[in-house]
Amino acid sequence: MLFCTYNIHYGVGADHRYDVERIARTVEQADIIACQEVVQGWPQNGYEDQAATIAKALNRHYAFYGPFDIDGSSTGADGKVVNRRRTFGNMILSRWPIRSVRLLPLPHHALANQFDLQRGAIEAVIDAPGLSLRVYSVHLSHVSDTQRTPQVHDLLDFVRQAPVNGSPWDIGAGPNFIFQGAPPKMPEAAVIMGDMNFSPADPEYPLIAGHISKFYGRMVGQDQFVDAWTHLGNDEYAESFPREGRIDHILVSPHLAPGLTKAWIDNQALGSDHWPLFAELDPARTARD
Repeated sequence: MLFCTYNIHYGVGADHRYDVERIARTVEQADIIACQEVVQGWPQNGYEDQAATIAKALNRHYAFYGPFDIDGSSTGADGKVVNRRRTFGNMILSRWPIRSVRLLPLPHHALANQFDLQRGAIEAVIDAPGLSLRVYSVHLSHVSDTQRTPQVHDLLDFVRQAPVNGSPWDIGAGPNFIFQGAPPKMPEAAVIMGDMNFSPADPEYPLIAGHISKFYGRMVGQDQFVDAWTHLGNDEYAESFPREGRIDHILVSPHLAPGLTKAWIDNQALGSDHWPLFAELDPARTARD
């Protein structure tokens, strides 16, 4: 099972060319994909719905969440309203159906002298062959650890409480109501992917991936997550954002870590100002729930 996270920079590549189809071709080998900086309804790219375009190009199931969501509507000469939203957010694409989705707006502390914007995370429950799991696509603030730290805390609370909070509905509501059927189980297994805007050198990293012990190395708590990249022996300080470091991450529940087999960064990709990060996982080698 192949995972990928890719900040697509709203379709504008390192060569300054806008090409959403190129984004799709870059990640098409992956089974489950998390994208950030996906936009809908902006005049600069002809109001394209990038989430729908990428999903159609890949023939995948998808879910999108734009925590940044503002009015983009207009009124024609005939007085008719053209409803349109301008969004900026995260998506998840899956080779298998997405059973349920939940959305999380992350804390946003307004700044007086620096651009930032509303960030968020999207959760998708996916029943993949041999493994049911929760997948998260996340984009944290680019500004500073002061902005990101409360976002990390809220994200971790959301992820940790998911099995307790359960699915979007609890039980079937009876034969004469619209909510039919049993709710999907909320799996214990979770994979967090996204542009975190922090590297292993930043103070937010150990909050999610464990602190360093001078005797035992990285100490990952049972309620924390294993960094797929470093777990597989790769250079902790590789780059996923050229000249800025490895700020894009794939993090897995500790019991999934034995199933990790390979991870790589496609540093030849030109579709964005980031490079996509891939991680391969064998469900048969994980410690089952």
